[in-house]
Amino acid sequence: MDHQNHQMESDDARLDALFEAYHDACPDLEPGADFMPRLWQRIEARQGMSAVFGRLARNLATAALALSTLLGLAVSISGSRVALPSESYVEVLAEEHNSANLDFEPVRLTTAVEQR
Repeated sequence: MDHQNHQMESDDARLDALFEAYHDACPDLEPGADFMPRLWQRIEARQGMSAVFGRLARNLATAALALSTLLGLAVSISGSRVALPSESYVEVLAEEHNSANLDFEPVRLTTAVEQR
């Protein structure tokens, strides 16, 4: 039992030393009259970069929407002026194939015995 008490006392002393080292490394900040303004300045400084990127993203999204709308209008206006062909691509190819001069002579296959 005496050994356990000695072990607990040594653990307590080590823990106290650890807390004291931590307290020395991180001193308590005494709040003064300008504590809250300084705190808000640090918070706003961290949020400053994200606010810049947020504004940039919103502006780019707005510009993309405007450009898409303008291009859509341009395509719809120019598309109404162009006459579309009445035939499909397959019909045009079939017509060209039929109108091409495909006069082939029949091929006669002969064997080597017949040629002698």
